[in-house]
Amino acid sequence: MDYPKENSKSLYDYSDKSVQRAGYAAIAYAVMNLFGGVLALIGYFIYNTPGHGSVLPNEFAAQQYLQHTPVLTAVALGYSIIIALISGGLAVFIFRGSRFAVVAMLAMVVLLQLFTWFAGRSVAGSLVSIVVVVFLVLGAKRIFQDYAERRAEAATRV
Repeated sequence: MDYPKENSKSLYDYSDKSVQRAGYAAIAYAVMNLFGGVLALIGYFIYNTPGHGSVLPNEFAAQQYLQHTPVLTAVALGYSIIIALISGGLAVFIFRGSRFAVVAMLAMVVLLQLFTWFAGRSVAGSLVSIVVVVFLVLGAKRIFQDYAERRAEAATRV
């Protein structure tokens, strides 16, 4: 539903913002993935110092460099950059009201979280994914509703 602003005396905009919120959720998901990549990079530099093995004095922590190799760090950083680029690109099209983009973003978030749950056996990122999925579902509902309204309006004109 589009609410006309011409004669409105209200200071509040009553238009539905679910599509914009879905786009912002996609951008937030991209930023979170980039943040995860930066944390992987920081973890590499914490656990790997040239000639010392680690900046941390604890012997257990000094052995963590075996899990933070350059290859694993590069893969994690590359993965987070790719996911962020895809999310950012889909966010642009979500703002434009693309049905494909909102469904693709929704599928990507759900599939990546399912992979984390079952393959990684971790609940990491669950809260972020749930919040993003809620905003994407609300945005998808509005995008499909707008499409159906435009289609019905075009059918009545003919």
